[in-house]
Amino acid sequence: MSDHAEHAHGPVAPSHAKIVPIRNLVAVWVALCALTVLNLLLDKVHLHGFSVVVSLAIASVMAIIAAMYFMHLRYDHPFYLSSLILVVIFITIFIVFSAHDTLQYKSQLIKGQAPAMVQAAQGQAKTAALPATTP
Repeated sequence: MSDHAEHAHGPVAPSHAKIVPIRNLVAVWVALCALTVLNLLLDKVHLHGFSVVVSLAIASVMAIIAAMYFMHLRYDHPFYLSSLILVVIFITIFIVFSAHDTLQYKSQLIKGQAPAMVQAAQGQAKTAALPATTP
């Protein structure tokens, strides 16, 4: 390399890029497709309130796998991958607790479903059905 090129662009840093074999990317893609199918089939199985938890766990695993291979976190410093895994776990826990809390009051929320709001919506529907009169 000439001195001119080195001064113009600075010294050339060694590349730390990891070339991932195609078979690894295909295996990751197949695993993500299989987890997606598993998540879809989960809808057919009655898990008595745990379907949200299992579905979120599958989605969390899919997110971690996608980030590991398609964002190359698997080949980067382990701190980044462990940070991602911890964040995904905590977000999943918070969503599960929120969903569980919602399920606790589901029987109270669905039966009445805010009768005043339903009446107001029916009144608006009747008003919208009437033709507008101009003075």
